Amino acid sequence: MGTLKTEGFAKLVEMVAQEAAAERLVRDAAMHAATLGERLAVEVALGALSRHEAFVLHAAEKAGAQMGPVGPGESLALTSTGRLRILRAGEPEEEGVLTIGRIEWGAARPASLDQECDEALRRDADEIGAVADWLRSRPAGEAQRMVAGLQTLLSHVGPMRVYIGPHCYTNLGRASNLVGKSLAVGSDRCRLSRLADVPVAQWPPEDACFVVLMTALIGSGTPSRTEEMSGTQLMPGRLEAFIRDRIAAYDGSVPRETDELALVDRLFALSAQARELRPGKLRGWPPFYRTVQSMTIHKQEHLFTVPVTAVDLPGAFVEKLMWLLPGTDVAGTSDWESAWTAHAVRAHENARDAAFTTHFEQVVHDLVEAGTEATVSHVGMSRGPRDMAELSRQIAAGSTVPGHWKTSDYYCCVVPSRDFGRRFADNGVPEELTQVVRAIAARMRWNGWHFMPHASGVGDDPSFADRDWFYAPTMPDVTEWTSHHHQGHVANGVRHAIRVPFPLTLAGASRPGIHDFRLMRTDGDPYTLQDFRAAVAIGQVLRGLYQSYASQVDAGGRALVISDFDNRWYQRRFTAAALV
Repeated sequence: MGTLKTEGFAKLVEMVAQEAAAERLVRDAAMHAATLGERLAVEVALGALSRHEAFVLHAAEKAGAQMGPVGPGESLALTSTGRLRILRAGEPEEEGVLTIGRIEWGAARPASLDQECDEALRRDADEIGAVADWLRSRPAGEAQRMVAGLQTLLSHVGPMRVYIGPHCYTNLGRASNLVGKSLAVGSDRCRLSRLADVPVAQWPPEDACFVVLMTALIGSGTPSRTEEMSGTQLMPGRLEAFIRDRIAAYDGSVPRETDELALVDRLFALSAQARELRPGKLRGWPPFYRTVQSMTIHKQEHLFTVPVTAVDLPGAFVEKLMWLLPGTDVAGTSDWESAWTAHAVRAHENARDAAFTTHFEQVVHDLVEAGTEATVSHVGMSRGPRDMAELSRQIAAGSTVPGHWKTSDYYCCVVPSRDFGRRFADNGVPEELTQVVRAIAARMRWNGWHFMPHASGVGDDPSFADRDWFYAPTMPDVTEWTSHHHQGHVANGVRHAIRVPFPLTLAGASRPGIHDFRLMRTDGDPYTLQDFRAAVAIGQVLRGLYQSYASQVDAGGRALVISDFDNRWYQRRFTAAALV
């Protein structure tokens, strides 16, 4: 799969540092490094700077300072985590930091620069100290309960990375110092584990600050809030501004009595208000979506100001739907479950194409294929459990069995675009297409396995205590530059992506993330908002198809077990295609 493989994040950081060093002006070098070569939004990139670093950068820009060779004085550097550092004269470099060059002020270095930096550092230290003092004043055991809560939650959400001054807190990759995919609960490399048996009065102030602020952040919404300040400074002022912004987005206003509270009490009051207001915006599906800056795993929640409807479906996809659902007013349809139910009698029939076992499996494939081509994507996919009827029975019985299913109990229909398929033939490696498709399908089956304990409502069962699982996703998201962190994304060059997870009503309750629809591009332009709305609209159509079948099996209808879309199926289909 070498055709698609990227250089990975570590090599990218090295390359960006070298490119930044070639810039003449400090401003240009800093912006290139901070945005990782324009792969990261400026506001996110600069959000990683501490207060005094931001001041020095502003002063250098104002003075027109130029870059000089590495040497004594203020300098620019890039950390292994992709964060721009502005190092003061004599400040020791961290391990793994790549020095870009020295700031040459000429005669324009502000006389008050050192004094202003000292004041900025003091203000940061005072804020961090105030949070640490608050935690020390709390009732016995509260700090440890916060730590335990964070350890549990961080084990079941995606990776994130935040900074408190120069200190990095992350569960992403080799730099991990928190529980997550790389570190288990109890690891001596985990900063939280090291606090377990230490009196809170002896905690480093920055660790106490992280525990308090991350707890307040998570309390303002869903577990995935952890990612919404990823790549930036998790400081009290920034957190307060973030939560106030969420309250305003949820049509709330902050009471005067909240404004009058002391710092940390105010943060928790704001957090609680945001959490209470958010469900009021959950009208229709999906009301929220997220944009993802994958260079630093920074995710930002947005609300659809105009609901996604059939109007957002691409014309080519509509043509396919009109053929699959003859007689349906596609443009005027909002109830896709009913539209598919009217044609469900054909689900068990043999497919018209001998490559598929049933009509249902071919319809899933045809929808994914049409969606992939219509959005100018390179690969599209949709996953789910193979035996929906069995899943319904087990969930209705309160069983934990689905959470212990194997990855082979899930399927993923992966469809490469025609243009993407030709790329491998043109490069003389047609056999790689099969490998790529199978690898993607395997990863998506694993995702189904990974989300099932939560999706089926049994994640708290003791049998999953040592089982790796994540909270099932609930919001669609659109991602840029996702090709340098995740091992599978590095191997398959997944540069830009869309994910549309959707819930199903099954066994009497909404089950998040049972199915999804995804798109990816390995190069070219990022997805636009129009592309994203189209993908969400296609997801609504697929959700209707899946819900139609789920409702039938819930009602005792005929079961259908998906048998296509396994490794052998892909081997047959794409090996044959490569020989044509």
